[in-house]
Amino acid sequence: MKCISTLVRNILMVAFLLAAAVAQAQPPAGYSFQAVAKDPLGNVAKNRTVYVKGAIFQTAAIGGTLMLEETFQVQSNNDGVFTIIIGQGTKTQASPLNSLAQVPWANGPFFFNLKVAIAPTIPASWWVAADNYQDYGTTQLWSVPYALYAGNASVTNVNTSIQAGPPNTFLVTDSLGNVNWRTPQAAQVNVTEVRNVNLSVITGQSVNIQPNTTSVVRIPMPGVKQGDPVLISAQGDYINWSVYNAWIGVNDTVSVRFANYTDAPVTVFGSQYKVVVIK
Repeated sequence: MKCISTLVRNILMVAFLLAAAVAQAQPPAGYSFQAVAKDPLGNVAKNRTVYVKGAIFQTAAIGGTLMLEETFQVQSNNDGVFTIIIGQGTKTQASPLNSLAQVPWANGPFFFNLKVAIAPTIPASWWVAADNYQDYGTTQLWSVPYALYAGNASVTNVNTSIQAGPPNTFLVTDSLGNVNWRTPQAAQVNVTEVRNVNLSVITGQSVNIQPNTTSVVRIPMPGVKQGDPVLISAQGDYINWSVYNAWIGVNDTVSVRFANYTDAPVTVFGSQYKVVVIK
């Protein structure tokens, strides 16, 4: 009696192990697929010879163009699990392409079809895998196989001879592909530091923060522009208040929001912090 019958139409798919391999100059042309085989009664087919035929179609799951077809002969383990490396099987005569690297991944979508035949427990001369394949469906290939396409990518408009640059510089390129070593912009900026701002002289603002709330103070600082980076640096470890945020929303003014996380009012003095604006 055949070990695979037309009544067996389902196989328990454990997972596509679409695991990216270790990066190399060219990515390995293959990815892992793992499943669990079952016998006609629905029992896990443990330690059995499993024949697999996998095919990749372009454009559509049904009626799509065949790109790659290959076969495998593997052994299931004690749990009935078998593993194949798609792209590393024996190519069939019907396969137009010889490897995954030749698949035009840029012109998807692509779909993977799986057929499985499980050999009888007792070898039988009449049993041939080609006559016992069962079609277990087709599923669309998503992002990971397309990583193989990156192996065909090339870098254009970039100078091929790049020598080490001066210390403390970065390699930058423009839209035309010109590559140069540049000093970081941050190394060329001027830093304006204003110390010991006396919040008590700011009209309409209170330095007293009510319990469990925040308060914004606005500090006049001529020359600062909207969007300039600003840093508020505490002069010590103050456990009853902290700086929540700081920004320059309008020219010539730094806004600082202080937070009081205690159950009592807190006063913040200008001598307790400094304002640093990067220009």
